[in-house]
Amino acid sequence: MTFRLALVRHGPTEWNAQNRFQGSIDIPLSAEGIARMGALAPPAGFEGARAFSSPLTRAVQTAELLGFPNPIIDARLVEQNWGEWEGLTRMEVVLREGPDIFDRAGSGLTFRPPGGESAAEVRARLVTFLRDLAAQTDEDVIAVAHRGVLRAAYALARGWDLKGGMPDELDLSAAMILLVDETGHSRIGALNVPLKPKAPEKLRLRANG
Repeated sequence: MTFRLALVRHGPTEWNAQNRFQGSIDIPLSAEGIARMGALAPPAGFEGARAFSSPLTRAVQTAELLGFPNPIIDARLVEQNWGEWEGLTRMEVVLREGPDIFDRAGSGLTFRPPGGESAAEVRARLVTFLRDLAAQTDEDVIAVAHRGVLRAAYALARGWDLKGGMPDELDLSAAMILLVDETGHSRIGALNVPLKPKAPEKLRLRANG
């Protein structure tokens, strides 16, 4: 049996706006992020899906705002750990590590920032998540995670070696739908599936609640 998995990135944070590496640091959604995600609902067909979330606050908040108040927390969905880079801007990393650092960081699976985690390690934990999920369910699932996790999921489904930056065809403000078989292997079902605007009555309920 094959089931669908909708992967959604968390909403914006203050550190996103400042172009800082967040990684494993538990930064909540910004006011803009709360407003944006609070106005949205899951992709069509996933309203009643089984929901999972990274343990980080920004992901849990996003799941709740999308209509999943009690997502199943799974640490394998956490963002890539950027070690000593966490809290730094891209420019600060360049000043610290050298002008070619992001060429080196985009060299593939094995690059690891100081004290951090490689893309290969992110991919490996996502593989175990998909395998365990396949053993548990054949129903639709939605998971709120992070940029690095969606990048790893895309790589698994496409057979990509994770060299270079984020693929141009991948819009992280939308959902990525994977088709996952009974062994946990995945392929792309659909890219850039929009999150639906919330119905006006649900927005009024949130405002009054």
